[in-house]
Amino acid sequence: MQLPSSSEVILFSNASCASDGLCGYSRPGSVAYHGFGGASKVFLLEFAMPHDGAAGAADMPAVWLLNALIPRTQQYGACSCWANTAGCGELDLFEVLTPGDARCVTSLHGSQAGGDADYFARPTAGTLKAAVVMSGEQAHVKILNAAFTFDGVLSAATFANLYSTSSNYVGGNSSTVTLA
Repeated sequence: MQLPSSSEVILFSNASCASDGLCGYSRPGSVAYHGFGGASKVFLLEFAMPHDGAAGAADMPAVWLLNALIPRTQQYGACSCWANTAGCGELDLFEVLTPGDARCVTSLHGSQAGGDADYFARPTAGTLKAAVVMSGEQAHVKILNAAFTFDGVLSAATFANLYSTSSNYVGGNSSTVTLA
């Protein structure tokens, strides 16, 4: 599936907020689901970012994560990703900062900003496999070898290899962001 410029996909867990009332506020009439909780989590991705020929700022794709409060309330209002101190935030995993650029960066926006000057090559000619490993106060964004398979179950050993900086599964590019 290819998404055109200016399109978004939102993924939540399958646990409805209506079943337990623990999600806090949600827009009236909307369907609200829990985000992905837990002290450690892994997101495995395979995606491409081809140039779409769009003019201006449209050719700036991004893959990012938001605090679950944001889509349930308002994405760019009081619970904004930018310079916010209320616990909201945005983690840009792969973001193109300039229209048509061949590079992606990883950065954190919120009450504490973070990132580095390293970049990933934008996958324009094929797909890129990546892992986002969150454990404790750090998120590790890593490029996976093309041979990495997305099996139905992620073993503890595979998780440890993904989290390790010396993993056999991980290609040369990685970025680490401190979340707290």
